[in-house]
Amino acid sequence: MPSHSSAPPDLDPTPQQLEDRITFLVHTVAARIAAVGNRHFRAHDLNHYSARILVLLQQHEELRAGELVDLLVLPQSTISSQLQALHAKRLIRRRRSRRDNRSVILTLTPAGMELARDCDGLSLRVHHALLDDMSEREQSDGFAFLRKVNARLLDLQTQAIHPFHEPAQLQRMADAEVVVGPLTRKVRKP
Repeated sequence: MPSHSSAPPDLDPTPQQLEDRITFLVHTVAARIAAVGNRHFRAHDLNHYSARILVLLQQHEELRAGELVDLLVLPQSTISSQLQALHAKRLIRRRRSRRDNRSVILTLTPAGMELARDCDGLSLRVHHALLDDMSEREQSDGFAFLRKVNARLLDLQTQAIHPFHEPAQLQRMADAEVVVGPLTRKVRKP
């Protein structure tokens, strides 16, 4: 790990404020992208997850639910609820695989295809608006950086990288405090 002295002078190697950390910046960027999309999706009772599912189905023609879990890096339960809603709106079709009855293959209905095209068009407009005034070098460096971050996060998913307090220990600490009006005071329990 590099020492503080090896960091460029304008880059704080250990940002103290949450707002100055890459994890928070990525969060805010993703939240803003969702907000832009959700404003457009609301009329169709969609959200950014369901819109991305539609676009992925448009581009791949058919996918299995497990493939969507992998592509979107979302829990199975989230994908399942999104698929149920899309199916109820008659935007997708579900059928069992002939090779594996446990596997569900998903495709778009004609209405789903049209809505997927709209969602893809919005995604492309946002993509171009974000990159519009960036040089090819900035774009290339930015995509390379994000791909590297994504790969590192994939590695971190399976690692225990920071020890947390045990829930029981935190519960004991919470139980040791009593709220009295606007004040909190510690009390010792026998």
